[in-house]
Amino acid sequence: MPTLARLVAALLALFSFCATALPIEVSGEAPIVNNNEEEARQRAIDRALAQAVMSQGGMVDFNQASQNGVLQQEEMSWQSRTQVRSMELLSEQRQGDKLTVRLRVELAHVSEPNCRGLSGRAAISVPRAEVRYRDQLVPGGLYELDAALSRLLGNTLSGESHFAFAKVRDDLRLDLIPPQPHWITELGQQDGSQYVLNVIIDDVSVDQPKKRLGWFERTANRTIALEARLYDSFSGERVWQQRYRSAADWPYKRQEIADTATERFWSSEFGEELRRLTFEMVADVDGLLTCQPLKGRIVQLSQETVILDLGLRNGIRPGDQLELVHQQGAWGSDSGLVMTVEQVHPESARARLDGASAMMGVQRGDWVQRVSRR
Repeated sequence: MPTLARLVAALLALFSFCATALPIEVSGEAPIVNNNEEEARQRAIDRALAQAVMSQGGMVDFNQASQNGVLQQEEMSWQSRTQVRSMELLSEQRQGDKLTVRLRVELAHVSEPNCRGLSGRAAISVPRAEVRYRDQLVPGGLYELDAALSRLLGNTLSGESHFAFAKVRDDLRLDLIPPQPHWITELGQQDGSQYVLNVIIDDVSVDQPKKRLGWFERTANRTIALEARLYDSFSGERVWQQRYRSAADWPYKRQEIADTATERFWSSEFGEELRRLTFEMVADVDGLLTCQPLKGRIVQLSQETVILDLGLRNGIRPGDQLELVHQQGAWGSDSGLVMTVEQVHPESARARLDGASAMMGVQRGDWVQRVSRR
């Protein structure tokens, strides 16, 4: 992911419709490692910009991994209705192994995007979560955490999301490290889903405190590090990725088993933190889907009518119109052919293309895309 400073140029073009600018002066600092002033300057500017964004209510998340004890490139993600219009470096100062910069940043509030969004709810397949290091599940015997997390994510999606609902497949393990696009498209066809949301449990290690006086222990602390990846099940392409990291008290003793099906587990600080991160994940996915079109597949042909894998759960109603998208290899192209929905069931619908010639070239597996309601 590019750093915040490298995103500024793109933001200037993307958000040219912003309202009145807000000038602000901010500072940022970063350590100088291996006498690399250029990298330190970049990080200091990133942190100064982050301060500007957060001062207007934005959220900024820093992630920095280590490999063999060496810190890797810092990654930053952010969410804000205030965007950077311009910035000016006012001063730069080095003191020992620390570099400090001061910037004048011009911010602007961004108008809400003028889009009608899905005007419905997209189905999202949620397979069993992947665990990067299964030996970390041993403390507490969390061998079913991957399935429990997928069910929690699915329930949260279906209950809290405005633009999606889940089709949970906690019995299905997909090895998507690295991603396998054909597995994504096959699962989408099986489930009739538009997206596949894959979660990787990166870290659930326990920081177990040492015994005191030979018998007394403090409460342990357990890390929660998740990576969420959203895939388009039509193309198999990854469309979104985000990391989430936190930690919470782990109330179980060394040899005690934590049952993920109990209220005690989910009401513990660790369980509550898992819930919070999952809710945050769903909110992020919802924001992404706001302006994405609702898509489905033709699963059956019959004379002048087609059966679609979209239905009442997707928000489809009789009279809705959908545009046919012919497949061309891995991608599709608009055909200009529009069909009208005649009958709707919970997870399917029947639609009609006017005229016999309209059905020429239409085949099972073609995609449809909802035409925005006026």
